[in-house]
Amino acid sequence: MGQDGLARLREAADALAQELLLIKSSLDTYCIIGLNASRISSGKLMFGHLQRLSLITVALGLAKVFERVKEGGYELCSVTGVWRLAKLAPIEDLRTAHEFSAKYGIKTQNDWIAEIDAVFAALRPTIARHMPLVTKARDTRIAHLQQAASIDNLPSIAAFEELLKFGVCFHGFIKHAFLQTNPHPILSDKYVASSLCSVLKLVGVDNVVTEFPSTAPVS
Repeated sequence: MGQDGLARLREAADALAQELLLIKSSLDTYCIIGLNASRISSGKLMFGHLQRLSLITVALGLAKVFERVKEGGYELCSVTGVWRLAKLAPIEDLRTAHEFSAKYGIKTQNDWIAEIDAVFAALRPTIARHMPLVTKARDTRIAHLQQAASIDNLPSIAAFEELLKFGVCFHGFIKHAFLQTNPHPILSDKYVASSLCSVLKLVGVDNVVTEFPSTAPVS
């Protein structure tokens, strides 16, 4: 892979990062509005609309990120599209590959490509379990505004977070191992969440709740 190939990999990795950050921010928005809904007295209709749009954005974004690459092409925002490009590139930091695979229970192998392929194989049941609901929603009301369709039958927030975390970890592996740069800390990005909390305070919601009772913070 020459400079053109690396440029394509960098472009694809950047597009994936942008989509993942949009998903993270939208998921924060959906959760924070929901957690504080009972205490919102002003602008309820607007906040409800924003929450629904956020859920739609999460579903559409995850559908892009976990899109299967068609033969003869690649999807800029998909993990499989980025991985297809990365397989053709010289790996600069092999240790990062081993660290990434170890997070998903895959032992170090002599063939690093086979090692990362094993990660995808290990995650395939999880993706297969959650994504049909996401793509079904995308292909019905979310994508085509079919009024009879519903987006309520979607994976849980925990499932969304699990898919998002894998996408972010994979992106970090690509940035370190092939492009020798540090990725944006997507999972800890709080800019949109903090801005939303400020707005909620302006409409009278004191002590804005940002996390579920027994889970990690969403913002």
